[in-house]
Amino acid sequence: MHYPRRRRRRWPRRILGVLATLAFLGSGAAIAYMVMPQKDEATPAPAPRDAAVKGATETKPALTRKQRRARRAAVARLTARGYEPVRLSDWRPKAALQVLVGISDTDAMRAFFFAGGEFIGFDDKTTSTDLRVVKAGRNAVTLAYKLGDGTTAKIRFEYADGTLTPSEPVPARALR
Repeated sequence: MHYPRRRRRRWPRRILGVLATLAFLGSGAAIAYMVMPQKDEATPAPAPRDAAVKGATETKPALTRKQRRARRAAVARLTARGYEPVRLSDWRPKAALQVLVGISDTDAMRAFFFAGGEFIGFDDKTTSTDLRVVKAGRNAVTLAYKLGDGTTAKIRFEYADGTLTPSEPVPARALR
């Protein structure tokens, strides 16, 4: 038995396939149009910084060449002794007394004091295990030593008449 030959209808299927493809591409173009920024849209200006806001800090001006050279020389002095600076931001270029805290490979810490770019001495003859700069003024620097019992001892170092003097004796090595 022979089945009657059916007439194939390819054209409607082809047209339907083309329409489905166009619909798919059109939806992709519509999504891209919605996601991409428009050229005529202006980018919003950043909000002005309010100095009264807590935590807002002003950026410091960059160091001059002479100030960078002096700080590099101070860092070279630390490196020559086997120390790396903990924070370069401790360096106050306009102050009469500058300080950099250095740390060695063995985690020993030491404060290096400079006046007019020249090395004038250490905070103590021995090293410390935890030391940081708390406050740096024009002629004085306050260092905080973490003691073995968890407390901190703050010692103020003043530079006057060419001499560096601590406000009180630095805690003994056994305590720090």
